[in-house]
Amino acid sequence: MNKTIEFFYQISKIPRESGNEENISNYLCEFAKNRNLYFEKDKYNNVIIKKKTSNSSPIILQAHMDMVCEKENNIEFDFKRDSIEVIEENGYLKAKGTTLGADNGVGIAQILNILDSDIKCNIEAIFTVSEETTMIGAERIDLSKIKANRMINLDGFEDNTIVIGSASFYDIILKLNYDFDNINDGNLYKISLNGLLGGHSGFDINKDRGNSSIILAEILQEIEDISLVSFIGGNKFNVIPSTAECVFISKKDEKTINDILSNFISNKKKKYNNLEILIKKIESNYRSIQVLNNENSFKFIKSILEFRHGVFAKNNKNEVTTSINLGSVDIKSQIIKIGMRSSKKEEEKECLKYIKEYSNSNKYLFTILGSQPGFETDEDSELVKKIKQSYENINKKEKIKIKSIHITVEAGFFKDKINNLDVIIISPKILNAHTPKECVSIESIKKCDECLLDFLTHEYSDKC
Repeated sequence: MNKTIEFFYQISKIPRESGNEENISNYLCEFAKNRNLYFEKDKYNNVIIKKKTSNSSPIILQAHMDMVCEKENNIEFDFKRDSIEVIEENGYLKAKGTTLGADNGVGIAQILNILDSDIKCNIEAIFTVSEETTMIGAERIDLSKIKANRMINLDGFEDNTIVIGSASFYDIILKLNYDFDNINDGNLYKISLNGLLGGHSGFDINKDRGNSSIILAEILQEIEDISLVSFIGGNKFNVIPSTAECVFISKKDEKTINDILSNFISNKKKKYNNLEILIKKIESNYRSIQVLNNENSFKFIKSILEFRHGVFAKNNKNEVTTSINLGSVDIKSQIIKIGMRSSKKEEEKECLKYIKEYSNSNKYLFTILGSQPGFETDEDSELVKKIKQSYENINKKEKIKIKSIHITVEAGFFKDKINNLDVIIISPKILNAHTPKECVSIESIKKCDECLLDFLTHEYSDKC
């Protein structure tokens, strides 16, 4: 069995949900201790291991310890206690009814394979915690003893690919400021919208999957005579919302509203096949309900419709570099949640400026709740050239892709902490990450290992 895969089987026996990394952290320390390697562990359970068998410049190999924990509904499984059951099937490693944890367990295993080998190298291996949630490991880790200014991160999904950039991410809150009134004239209706594809606000933002809050606002604009009781769509900064619902009062009768809705659905279904919109009249003592009057309801609807959700900018390769996700809207809580991503500093400033101006024009209060940095490495850097050459040395048939990704990874924190750091991401082929269908190609693990070994062999062959 491939040595990386052997290590991955060992790692898979250790529960390592985000926030529960102490045991995997201890495993890494024991690994280093048994091989007489320098190691240190901090209070967050981050681990640094160093292997120096060459006096030349060190290189960082980096991965995160935690995994996303999802399971099929019919599976009894405790992620705090149970081991992942890894199986091999049709050239892939999979798990039995749960997420596999190849993201990023395979990355850890690849680093252990290098540290366990007899190859001459100067490695500073960094293993972080809670990448899948808060990224507190990468944010808080002390790198003052790290000497390297080159880093290979092993937390990717695509094989034969060198990632040279990722996006920053901003969690932005807009606090609304509408007054609610008592209105006792009209019929009470509820509209429910679902069936959109939704998706990841990085991976899927350019796929025109629709935004449930915006489509619901379009419906209300068509009806015209409305006073909103509630309006809610989505709930997360980083997920494109696929469902929404609202309750409103209108003087229009049920047939008129149904006719408007029928025409609207007919047009929208040409673009969104699975879109479902239901309306029902509610029999209720609405006289006790607080609502936005017609004027304020339309100010709110107008603000949603004018919001620039989606792709903000692309590069000359037609890759998304900056985007905005209208992630959550809740008129009762008077909160809008926005997720903003950018891999270009100037575009990032421009996009933040747009959101602030949008907020000011609608008299909303703008607040950045939190942020994570992106990174960018020059495609012509020596690190990129050497890794590309190693890929070509071991895999002459396939073209190597060099690209940026529109998601946020830990590498940005390292770029901020270490001056003049060059960062790239390489990995085997992982499919369906963060789901019970997650799997990783065995052949691609071997190829990625060979690339790393080829790179290190050439890097240190004459420098021992």
